[in-house]
Amino acid sequence: MNRVIQIKVEMKQLETQLEQLKRELNIFRENCNHDFVKNEYSQQCTKCHLIESLQW
Repeated sequence: MNRVIQIKVEMKQLETQLEQLKRELNIFRENCNHDFVKNEYSQQCTKCHLIESLQW
């Protein structure tokens, strides 16, 4: 049972870290001077890897 508690604590820490990394990525993408490579259906920034659909 001790291992179960340890795993749950570690999962919570990783979830918190993941949320922080998502926020950092969003900030980076918002400030990126995008350089898109396009294909028929989407475009992807070579710098921040943002993907946008071209099917609207």
